[in-house]
Amino acid sequence: MCQFGARVVQQLLYEIEDENFRAYVVWEPILRTDNREAAVKATALIEDPRVTHYWTDSRDVGHLFSPSIALENEPAWDVYLLYPAGNRWQAEAPKPDYFQHQLGGRLPPDQRLDGDALADRTETLLEKLSRLEMSR
Repeated sequence: MCQFGARVVQQLLYEIEDENFRAYVVWEPILRTDNREAAVKATALIEDPRVTHYWTDSRDVGHLFSPSIALENEPAWDVYLLYPAGNRWQAEAPKPDYFQHQLGGRLPPDQRLDGDALADRTETLLEKLSRLEMSR
């Protein structure tokens, strides 16, 4: 699943050339085979100068994001969260403007990972940012 998601993100980065688009990829030990070495290898699946990769030895980041997408009793993983530029972060992760996932029945089925829909929502956010910058 993660490899499919990585391909979707890589395609998204390829299609959307906007310099304001940034991706932050967090690799966590969810599956037995997840470790730092595997995460470093997986970074090759998403290569773009607008991407920053992170590895954490715990599931803390996933647990931080779970409440923001109403995911209960497990870390948020294999999720794709969109935030507008300038979003304020406090003690808790803010609710994303939009998200998709690959977590089966644990989250809404209409938000299953769909590259075209994710691209459309990303472009909409970037257009809002562009209009905001032009109005300044």
